[in-house]
Amino acid sequence: MNLGKHIRELRKKRGMTLAEVSKKSGVALATLSRIETGNMTGTFKSHMQIARTFGMTLPEFYSEMDNPVTMQERADYADVFVPDKKTSSVILTKDVFNKKMLPTLIQLKPGSRTRTEQLKQGVEKFIYVLQGKLEITIGDTHNTLEEGATLYFDASRKHHIHNVGNAQAGCLCVMTPTML
Repeated sequence: MNLGKHIRELRKKRGMTLAEVSKKSGVALATLSRIETGNMTGTFKSHMQIARTFGMTLPEFYSEMDNPVTMQERADYADVFVPDKKTSSVILTKDVFNKKMLPTLIQLKPGSRTRTEQLKQGVEKFIYVLQGKLEITIGDTHNTLEEGATLYFDASRKHHIHNVGNAQAGCLCVMTPTML
């Protein structure tokens, strides 16, 4: 089942309109409509907001879908979010809706980058580079970090992570408070 069909079924099962889901989740009505019709996939943040609106965890939300997102158990605590074939994020905790920190392992193949994010005011991120060479762009500032380096920043500024090395790179990312 694809994402749009899944959201539509969850919404109708709960007797909700698109406008009601939009208001409760904070995801724009036009965005929800495009996701339901398959014209867009949305963001990790919008998926979290929609899942929460339906009273679901992300693993529950993704469990019945095939594409465009893959979510699978890893060890007994983590879930894997794969937005494309070059990047992945492993959530390193359970019950993310009740946490004040969201620890994530981000892995990037050479040349790949995360999507640009701009989270709500008050959200902060801490990055610790585990392997490789990453460039973290915050606004117009480019920060090049190698294994063992850290960066702490205001995540309400536009930012993304880019693997500028020739090998796979990975970092631990911790957000607080979470973007929910």
